[in-house]
Amino acid sequence: MNPITIPRVRRPLSNVKEGEKVTVMLIKGGRGVNRRLSELGIGTGSEIKMVQNSGGPVIVVVGDSRMGLGHGVASKIEVE
Repeated sequence: MNPITIPRVRRPLSNVKEGEKVTVMLIKGGRGVNRRLSELGIGTGSEIKMVQNSGGPVIVVVGDSRMGLGHGVASKIEVE
């Protein structure tokens, strides 16, 4: 028997619930946004844990680093 797999849905990082772990699939920003996120350690394949997403900046953990991202930048990061 084949195991049942639940399809993962791509969505913006700004829509991820607190405590959820996701993987970056695509960054829909320009060169500046991509470069800045790369400097922070966020790129395709990066694993991110959402810490806070309730007003103000989005707080995430990437690797051993905790950082804040504005909702505009978080909305350009597609995750699943």
